[in-house]
Amino acid sequence: MDVKVKVIEMFNDKLGYVFNNFKMIKEMHTNLEHNKNKVEEYLSLASSEVPSRIQETIKEVNDIMKSADRLKKSCEFICINIKKKLEQENKICEVQDTIDDITYLARLFLYLQFVQFIEDISVELEVSLISGNDEACVSSYVILKESCQNVQISLCTNLKNYINNTLQFWYNQIKKNLIEEYSETLKTLKWPFCGNNSQAINTHTQESITRFKIITQHLFHLQLPDNMIDKRSSEFLSSFSTVCLPVALLIHPLKQRFLYHFTGIKQTNRRDKPEWFFTQILTWIKNHSEWLENIVQPVADAAGLKNINIKVEFMRALVSLAVEKLNSELCIVQYDDSLFAHTVDEALGFERELKGILLYPSADLAIVFVLTQPQFFIKWITMEKKYATEKMDAILSSETAWSRLPGFETDEMKVTECSEAFLILLSTISDRYNHLPQPGHRLQFLDLQLELIDDFRVRLLQLLRENYKDPLLSLMPSILNTLYYVSIVLQNWGITVPFLKLYFFKKQFENFGTIMHDDAFTKPLVDDNEHNLTVFDEVISLLQRLEKKLMIEIGDSVFAEITAKSKLYCNEKWFAMSSEKDVVSLSITASGCSMFQEIVNQLHALHNSLALPLFEQSWQNLAIRLDQYLLDEIILRNKFNTGGAFQLQFDIKRNLLPLFGLYTNKIELYFALTVEACILLNMLPGAAFLLIETLENADEDTRTEILADVKIQQLTSNTALKILKTRMDINYRSQEQKSFEID
Repeated sequence: MDVKVKVIEMFNDKLGYVFNNFKMIKEMHTNLEHNKNKVEEYLSLASSEVPSRIQETIKEVNDIMKSADRLKKSCEFICINIKKKLEQENKICEVQDTIDDITYLARLFLYLQFVQFIEDISVELEVSLISGNDEACVSSYVILKESCQNVQISLCTNLKNYINNTLQFWYNQIKKNLIEEYSETLKTLKWPFCGNNSQAINTHTQESITRFKIITQHLFHLQLPDNMIDKRSSEFLSSFSTVCLPVALLIHPLKQRFLYHFTGIKQTNRRDKPEWFFTQILTWIKNHSEWLENIVQPVADAAGLKNINIKVEFMRALVSLAVEKLNSELCIVQYDDSLFAHTVDEALGFERELKGILLYPSADLAIVFVLTQPQFFIKWITMEKKYATEKMDAILSSETAWSRLPGFETDEMKVTECSEAFLILLSTISDRYNHLPQPGHRLQFLDLQLELIDDFRVRLLQLLRENYKDPLLSLMPSILNTLYYVSIVLQNWGITVPFLKLYFFKKQFENFGTIMHDDAFTKPLVDDNEHNLTVFDEVISLLQRLEKKLMIEIGDSVFAEITAKSKLYCNEKWFAMSSEKDVVSLSITASGCSMFQEIVNQLHALHNSLALPLFEQSWQNLAIRLDQYLLDEIILRNKFNTGGAFQLQFDIKRNLLPLFGLYTNKIELYFALTVEACILLNMLPGAAFLLIETLENADEDTRTEILADVKIQQLTSNTALKILKTRMDINYRSQEQKSFEID
């Protein structure tokens, strides 16, 4: 019935309500026949293949069952082994529990044994302390301290606390006893050696010295472990290393005196006299250094503490007093500019003497540690800028600012008073910040110096504008000398070790912002091409730019004065002069006297007003310009007969060149154009005419060779032709030649 219903539904779907659609019925019949044939074909094929596939499947099932049996047997075997192992493990666990119990009892025994050991040492310490046997007492303490240090890695917190407390207790007891003896011994030695006791250092008995050394050695051994030393409560003093016990006891009476004199309402405690407590600290160090090195240091070495420098420890303890005092003073005087500046000056002076003369380690913290605290450092650098600016104003406004400093060494440089004073100002700033331990702090002071140098340049430029007149009669030469001298000194400073280090740190800080780029880790912090650069390069470049500008102005002014006196000489009748054969003795051309005299005056003025290197540069530039000027305005613009050419040569070689020959032995190099032109003007007519023909017909290379043969190397071939054609005898021969060719 299901099949019948499905057939009916299929016919309804295909035919619908169209009853005359016979073509559709035929197609349906064809399709059904086709499907029927395919099913029959498939069934016949299956009937032939099924038996073989069934056999294969049965074989595979049998193989799987055999494999399952093997695996089952294997699993059973493994289970048996596991049961055996578990039984053995249970026995081992029972034994391990016993072992653990034994281990626990052993540790407990050792624990109790160690506690008993500590108690025994405590008993020995008590007996030694009561009997007054300091040596035995200290020996037992050293054993107790070593035990305390060894147990610090233990996880037994209560045990560590117990031994630490025990050690601290006996430390206090032994210390109290030794301090009493130490104090009596120091009184016998009249320590400290200051005031009325200043001469007591040479009056000690051998017995007192021996007793002092013994107790000092005991105190060295009485040190607490590092982890038990109390840290200083003060923020500033916490950065200082704790000094050893003997030094702390030696410092104690000095500390009492320091607090007595420099705290409270004592007359010696004055905020406007910080040098008093600084000087007192330095005096104490100087008075006791030799005694500490000769007496106390050998004791420390004998106690196995060769790594401790007693003098340095002593200085560090005293410096900590000055640090604490300075910090309290700066908190108050920072609101008074004059007191603050004076306090900073004295602090820096103390630092310089402490490290430069007394050899306090540069790596150890000292007085500048207080000055570099943010609230004080900002104030400090602000005050430096304020006072440096005021000092620079005073330097430039001084009546003798532009006077030259006397002295043979500075005579050629013509050093001005203001340039030397300004450099001293910069050097003073460098001396003040060279002891700062942090590169960032030193770089801030370097930036201040660079700012002052640029401000100095701007002020010089303003002075030039206010006093503008004849360059050589104004401040321009003095300002030029100042610029040159300051530039030279800055270049020399830049290659010194302190400023090279600052340049390295500066490049590091500049590159720090870009260090996270992809290629930042493959690039060096300082480029190989920058090894010859310095921190002053930028400001030196600005100074040299202004220097070059002023040199051009002075050169133009001097050249203008000379050319103004050369008009008559340029318009001389060179074509109508008498021949040298008709003149008894040659003399300078009359129209050129004013020009040559002006050259002498200007060279003299330049030599007297400019530093030697600037003068050399100035006269060389003037010589080169005059050489070109004489060629263009006299030689190429005039005609010369034989007498005129010879007279010009006489003026140049006997009058002009000697004026500049005072400053060099090779002046012909600077007047090469004029000297070579005179050679061409005074050549024999035949040679000159032949040279013209050759130059007109030859190629450029040949022209150069020919001119070189007649010692013409600077003039071009075209210029040489023009000079040759200014000769009257050449023009005359040329006209005769043309007339002859026409005839």
